[in-house]
Amino acid sequence: MDFTKPILRAVTLAKTEQAHKNHGRVKDLADEYLANITGEGIDKYLKQFVVRESEEMFKQRVALTNSINPAVANSLMKPFYKVSRNNSVARTYDFKDEKINKKVEIMLNDFNGDKIDNTAGFETWLKTRFVELSFGDPNGFVVIEWDAVDKDKTIQPRPFEVSSHEAINYEYKGAELQWLFVKNAIKFFKLVGGKTTAEDGAKYTLYGVGYTVVLEQVDKSYREENGLNLAGNQTYVEFNKNTFLQSIYETKLGFVPAFRIGYIRDLATKGDSFVNPFHSAMPYFRKALKTTSELDITMTGHVFPQKLQYLQPCQGASSTESCFNGKNPTGGTCSACNGSGFKTITTAQEAIYLKMPESKDEMIPLNDILVYKAPPIELVEFQNKYVKELKQEAHLAVYNSNMFITPDIQSAKTATEVDSNMEGIYDALEPFTEKYSKIWRLVVYTCAVLAGYSETKDDFNLIHQFPADPKLKTMSLLLQDLQKVNESGAPSFTRDVINNDIAEIIFTGDEEELNKYKVRHKFFPFNGKTADEISLQLASQYVSEQTKILYSNFEAIFTEIEINDDKFYIKKYAEQRKIVDETVQKWKDEILKSEPIAIDFGNLGGSGSQNQNQNQNGDNAGNQTGEQNAGTSQNNDGNPPAVTQ
Repeated sequence: MDFTKPILRAVTLAKTEQAHKNHGRVKDLADEYLANITGEGIDKYLKQFVVRESEEMFKQRVALTNSINPAVANSLMKPFYKVSRNNSVARTYDFKDEKINKKVEIMLNDFNGDKIDNTAGFETWLKTRFVELSFGDPNGFVVIEWDAVDKDKTIQPRPFEVSSHEAINYEYKGAELQWLFVKNAIKFFKLVGGKTTAEDGAKYTLYGVGYTVVLEQVDKSYREENGLNLAGNQTYVEFNKNTFLQSIYETKLGFVPAFRIGYIRDLATKGDSFVNPFHSAMPYFRKALKTTSELDITMTGHVFPQKLQYLQPCQGASSTESCFNGKNPTGGTCSACNGSGFKTITTAQEAIYLKMPESKDEMIPLNDILVYKAPPIELVEFQNKYVKELKQEAHLAVYNSNMFITPDIQSAKTATEVDSNMEGIYDALEPFTEKYSKIWRLVVYTCAVLAGYSETKDDFNLIHQFPADPKLKTMSLLLQDLQKVNESGAPSFTRDVINNDIAEIIFTGDEEELNKYKVRHKFFPFNGKTADEISLQLASQYVSEQTKILYSNFEAIFTEIEINDDKFYIKKYAEQRKIVDETVQKWKDEILKSEPIAIDFGNLGGSGSQNQNQNQNGDNAGNQTGEQNAGTSQNNDGNPPAVTQ
């Protein structure tokens, strides 16, 4: 491959640091988003009201402000984490080569993970970090990077995050990324007067179709001193009075292995950049920051009881040390009142003593000596209510619903209102799920190409799709749905779907029990049917004996299977089916071998019962009579007679 043009582009962009036209806006948005999510640096978004607020007063307000915006942002983010935990997502890949499929599986498991605890792979990254980046920096990029390995080893790709600050420039043709130019701040070693120092420097990277060009600031003297020789793909270049180590890598990919995080287009840039999911609620975030700041300063400076009290003048510390307006005879501060000039109480063991007046008319009611005055709180109540309303308005702006913050929404709203609210939530989450699936397919396909799959082929199966229902309903809402389905007489499969959703909630976080439920659910004969429907099925001649036996003894049969095979629930379906069928057949054989018991209901409690009691003494004739009355004698054909009444 000819690298002349990529090198020229990389060096030119590094010299000029020419940024894309929306660079300033996307940086400002990322800073404000992150400040509202984390609370770090949010003070700089507070505005000083110059007419009434001095510089000192503003600094004091900033110091007292405790913003609620991070809590609101966290509340808005939670549904996105729920979506990514959906267990009904259709996901599969098949590149028609088992070796490649196996390598892809290894790559996905190692993606951003560790070799010891294999739990932080690609799926975990999508469920966690992708959500965070979607809210914090939608104009950032993620580059798939990897190190060269021997042919007999599997490449380990990893995500390299590029913030909107670092993504200096890029070019798209349609929706396809052509190149991405990145600047990262680094530290490099430099020899200064024979001593090694750590200096601030820059690293520029140009990611293109089939190549990567890296320009890393270095000190030649330090490298030569330490024997750091140039590799075959490296050389030194100098510009802007600095030395850079130029490295060229051929990726052999027909596309740039990078993607931008955002998916909601920014109308202010005509769709050239993106905003985060709660951008429509940013006016409420800004209002909440201002209002919360004012509420905090009001609570601190005014909302506490004021103490009004008559006090006696201080008489001094002793007879020789009198007090006059807080001063002792030498002009110093009175040690008794600390300069206040009044006799006050400093501990609970002290009291203010008043001289008893000579007449009742000269007495002052003690309640009039000290009083507490509470300030009016109407303004505080208004501010507090306004802050809560802003939180609700923020949710309404993002989801067109307040479902996630309104208490007892299930009982407070009608079914129609609940359904309407859920539809608004689904509409807000659908673009996120589409982006999620797109990233999944891109990363899996990239891993396949790195594993040896040829891009010229078109024979592969790659699917990732979320269901229409993101499974966000609570247990209470699902139980309400189940009640409505039962009352409406809807088909059994509708009840079955709701029951499965309820099970997903019950077994959240317990994958083993959830898998156990799913396996049992596959074999349960009458899923979704009511008790009456099951009774009719059991009495029907169109239901096999095996099915009836499995239903009647379901728990016992599966308990027996679990005891005999502790690996049953992790086996393939065909093996499970065989084990269940064999166990049911064994139960059927045992049931058929059992001798049926017939009862003469006509003799219960009557003469027949008396005859049996009388014949328990071993009399043969009596025993025969009792057996006949019990209906256990044989017919001529050898079969037991029907039960008589």
